[in-house]
Amino acid sequence: MSVRVRTARRRASIKEIPLEVMRMIFAMSDQRVCATAAIVCRQWCSAALDELWRSLPSLLPLFKVLGPLVDVGESRDLDPDLVISAQSWDLFRSYAARVRCLTYSDEDYNMAISTELIMRALAAHPDGGILPNLRAVRWHIYGSGLTHVLAFCPTSLEQISLHIGDEYASVDSVKRLLNGLSSSLANRLKSFRLKTVFEPADNATLSTALNTLLKSQSGLLELKFSSYEIQDPATISEVCQASPHLRTFCGEVRNFTKDMFRACLSALAGKCTSLRCIWLSRSGSGIQEETICLADIEPMLQLSVVEDIRLWIGCKLELEAGDIQHMGQAWKGLRSLVLCPNEGLGIPIRHLVTFAQWFPALEQFTAPFECEYIPTADKVSSRFRSLRRLTLLDIWIDHEITWMAEFLSMVCGPGVKITITEYNPESQEILDDEAISETHWF
Repeated sequence: MSVRVRTARRRASIKEIPLEVMRMIFAMSDQRVCATAAIVCRQWCSAALDELWRSLPSLLPLFKVLGPLVDVGESRDLDPDLVISAQSWDLFRSYAARVRCLTYSDEDYNMAISTELIMRALAAHPDGGILPNLRAVRWHIYGSGLTHVLAFCPTSLEQISLHIGDEYASVDSVKRLLNGLSSSLANRLKSFRLKTVFEPADNATLSTALNTLLKSQSGLLELKFSSYEIQDPATISEVCQASPHLRTFCGEVRNFTKDMFRACLSALAGKCTSLRCIWLSRSGSGIQEETICLADIEPMLQLSVVEDIRLWIGCKLELEAGDIQHMGQAWKGLRSLVLCPNEGLGIPIRHLVTFAQWFPALEQFTAPFECEYIPTADKVSSRFRSLRRLTLLDIWIDHEITWMAEFLSMVCGPGVKITITEYNPESQEILDDEAISETHWF
C-alpha cells in the first residue's frame, strides 16, 4: 500500500528571474515600464536604469541631475550661485556611465548646454571623459557646439554622425574637429556619417583632414556622405585602402569625368569586396550631355554580394537587354535598385520584363521609364518573384493608362505597391532613406 505524502509547494519569486532575462525584457519595454521597474526592488533597479539611460535625446536630462538649468545667452547652464555637491557629481557619473547613444543639437537654444558647464563636467571626469561608455553619437551642429564635440568622444565610441550647418560653423573649426577625431579615435570607428551644407569650394578644403581621418580607421563598416560632395578621388582611395571590410558606402562625387567615375567604382569593387550597400551620385557641370552605358559601371559587377544599389547618373543611361542580363547574373542577391539618369532620359518600359527575368531577389525597384511603346500582355514572358514595391519616375501617362495597368499587373503580379510619378529626385535625395515622393497610386 502506497502512502501519498503531501509536499509543500514553493512559491516562485521574481528574484529568481535571471538578470540577463530582465535586461532583455527591459530592452523591449518603453520608458514608463522601465521607470516603474526601477522602484520594484534593488535587483531590478540597476538593469532598469541601464535601459532608461541607454539612449539620450539630448544632454538636458543628464545635466539636470546637477541642479535646475537656467537660460544663459543662447544655451542652458546652472545657476551661478549653485554649489554642486560631491553626491550630485557621483549621481551624475553613475547615470553618465550608462549612456550608450547620444543625440545632440545646438540649433534649439532650449536644448543646448553651455560650453562652460560642459568644461566643468569634463574637469570632473579627467580619466574616461563625460560619457565613458558611449558607443554612438549624433551631432547636429549649427553654432559653437564644435568646440566641445571631442569631450563626448571616448575610446569606446564606434559610431559618429556629424551634421554641420554653415551659418556659424567655420570650415577651419570643422578641419580641427576632423583632425582631433583622427588622433583620439584611431582604428575605433565602425560607422562614420558626414553631412554639411557648405559650398563645394569649402568642402574641397576639408578633403585633407577628411582623408586623414579615413586613413586612421581600418575597421569602418559604414561610411555615408549624405550631403558632402567628394571632389578629390584620393578620398575614395583612402577609404578603400584603409577599410577593406566596408559594407556600406554612400556619397556624391562632383566633377568626376567618366574615367574618374569608373576608377572610383573600380577602387570600391576591387578593395571593398564585402560591400552590401552602395549609393553613389555623380554631379557637376557638363555631364548632362554625356551617356553612361554598362561599360562605364562595369567594375560594379564584381560586387557579387551587393544587396542595395542607388545610382544617380546625371546623364543619359543606355541599357540593352543583354546589359540587364549581365547585371542580374552578377548581382544575384540584389534586393533594392534605384537608377536615376538625367531628367527625361528614361529606360524603355519593355526592359522591365528583362529586369523581372534576371533579378529574382529584387524587392524594391525605382527608375525612370520611357513609355512610348507599352508591350502587350502576350509580350510579358517573365514576372517579378520577390518584388514588393515599384516606383516609375519622371513619366506621364494619360490615354494609355489602361494598357499600362494591364502590363504592370502582368509583370509585377499581385501584392506589389506601384507608384507612378512625374517627379525625378535630385542627386542628393537618393542618398537619403526617404528619397522618393509618391504622387499617384494604382
